[in-house]
Amino acid sequence: MERSISADEWMYTQNLCRIITWMTSEGKKSNIIASELVSTTQEWLQSVQNASTPAAAADYAKFLDASEEWVEIVWANFFGSGESYRQFIALVNDVIPALGHPTQSAHFLPLFIVLTIITTAVFALRIYSRLKVGGYIRAYDWIILAGFIITLATGIMRAYILTGPVHYRGVWDQSWDDYNSLESSSLANNICYPVVVFLVKASLLLFYYQLTAWHPLRWATIITFGIVTCNSLALLFGYTFRCIPVLGWKGLNFLDAYCPVTVWKLELGTSIVNIVTDVVIWLIPLPMIFKIIHTPTERILGVLTFGVGALACVCCGMRLSVMHNAWFSNEVGKPMDSSIVATWTQTELYMAIICSSVPAIRALIIKKAPKILGLTEEQAAAASMDLEKSEDLEKKGTSRKKSEAGSVDVNSVDSPSPV
Repeated sequence: MERSISADEWMYTQNLCRIITWMTSEGKKSNIIASELVSTTQEWLQSVQNASTPAAAADYAKFLDASEEWVEIVWANFFGSGESYRQFIALVNDVIPALGHPTQSAHFLPLFIVLTIITTAVFALRIYSRLKVGGYIRAYDWIILAGFIITLATGIMRAYILTGPVHYRGVWDQSWDDYNSLESSSLANNICYPVVVFLVKASLLLFYYQLTAWHPLRWATIITFGIVTCNSLALLFGYTFRCIPVLGWKGLNFLDAYCPVTVWKLELGTSIVNIVTDVVIWLIPLPMIFKIIHTPTERILGVLTFGVGALACVCCGMRLSVMHNAWFSNEVGKPMDSSIVATWTQTELYMAIICSSVPAIRALIIKKAPKILGLTEEQAAAASMDLEKSEDLEKKGTSRKKSEAGSVDVNSVDSPSPV
């Protein structure tokens, strides 16, 4: 008969397993998983008559290869005494077999490989388009390249962590070394995420700014850039300094680290701003499109070029949703599946890079194979002339102004789509 587990038993198991591995963090047993430490501790305690004595604490510290001070602090402050600790060990040792060995979902690695191949191919086409259509690689292309490299590096880190140190996602199946690797990886990924988002959006806004001397569009890009910068810095510093001290899970600070930042509120607030700026970046160039393009077909194609970026916006929303479901799950005995959050984070960042490359690929298609977009020879020739004018404008600089108020300097819709 399957043993039922109460909410209290689940909480005790989580906390005790993490604490017992922490006590081994400075010794030779930091690579031993919690369930094994619990079972061997129970066997050891059977030979101890009174676990509440200082001698028992000293002996247990030697047994775990841990600090005697840490053992005394844990026994006194968390369990009341060594005898109470004995009771909790017996309880958790009985609960662990009923929890099984849940693993991370296996879909992250294949999805990461597929998305990496697709994103690499799309980015290569983007660079090829810049060289063939414009003759050189722009500053905003180098910015996107930096974002792509960071995204690839963090994806490799996620793949290693999910398939290695924390393949088993229950804390009872993890050692302190596993936990330390997970926390270090999480901090690195949480810092890199806003950096990549900032780089992609900054690249798009820089392109918009250089594209025209039309004051309304330029001011829109400047204001949006300011909001994007502040939002990215808020998430970056919020995650970096959310606990005092910063690396609060290490050393003695594991017991008394103070974390004033509520992660969910931080994620919710910054994600909402991310989605809003996604939409704004999509809308910014649309007035220019409708001003310089008059045929319905070309207007639809132009809007669709920008609208592809809505996919990245959807991924951002999905990431927020799965994070909420993972953090606020009330299922007893079901530890969080980190791979789901990692999957949507990786997908969002790759989709942002892909969507920002679509307009450059569209320019390449207009130049090399316009029939793919359903353009006639006349329409393709006109679009090519628009692209050439745009390239000429970028080479000469964007300080020119039209004599007519409200006019624009660019007759092209080859603009990046939103992130």
